[in-house]
Amino acid sequence: MEPDAVGLRCDLTSCHEFDFLPIKCHCNKVFCRYHISPDKHTCASPDGPSAGHAPSVKRQRCALGDCEKPSLESAISQEANVETKPTSSAACPKCLLSFCIDHRHPDLHVCTGLQEQESNEKKDAQDILARHFSNPSSYTPVAVRRTIKPPTDPRKLAQMQKVTLMKMRHSATAGDPRDKSSTVPVNERLHIKARLEVTGMPVQERVLWFRKSVVTGRALDLISANLGVPSSCPTPLCLLEKPVLDPSSCSPLQNDLLLSEQVEDTCTIVLSTLPHSGSS
Repeated sequence: MEPDAVGLRCDLTSCHEFDFLPIKCHCNKVFCRYHISPDKHTCASPDGPSAGHAPSVKRQRCALGDCEKPSLESAISQEANVETKPTSSAACPKCLLSFCIDHRHPDLHVCTGLQEQESNEKKDAQDILARHFSNPSSYTPVAVRRTIKPPTDPRKLAQMQKVTLMKMRHSATAGDPRDKSSTVPVNERLHIKARLEVTGMPVQERVLWFRKSVVTGRALDLISANLGVPSSCPTPLCLLEKPVLDPSSCSPLQNDLLLSEQVEDTCTIVLSTLPHSGSS
């Protein structure tokens, strides 16, 4: 007798390996998982119990479609000719189907129960989010809602503008398509943020650079082209400077003066309608 009488040896003479989970065949012999198939041990009764043998238990095959191995515990009683339900030790705890020893784990047979569980967990997470954030589209993170106020200290303001200028130099495009970065030195460029605020048109911004020798009227036409304002726009437009320390107060720029004489690097220039035209 084997230690603690747990398991049996495979009845195949060439194997005779000790198996803790032996499976009984129709021929009333027990085999290991490698030789349980009738064609692996030259089964005397491949289709059922042979004559002279007592009715035995017909093992149901593994629930995995292309697997030919028998399941562990699910069986059909030939005496009562009634299918018995898989026991809890053999059935998959997720989908409740019975598999062979090689496919018994949920992650080895594409378990539908496991997929359903994951779907339910995802739905539960969505329900929790819905309860705590009833309208996620209206929720704005604090970091977005928080407005960064420019420092009043001249030294800190100068440092902030220096950092801003460095970032703008990397992202700015030439306002005049005839200008090339390779031909215009950096110290001869004026970097601005152009913002479109015209009634009936979507608000948009672009970071541009111009030659410091450009006239404001010429810059007005170039900014309009860069922001997609049609040349046939019937409303007179102008450029307004938006100060860093007081963005609410915008002053119109004079078209006959150089742009660099009226604004500084990193400033925001608003393309808008003329104040006297009745539009804001």
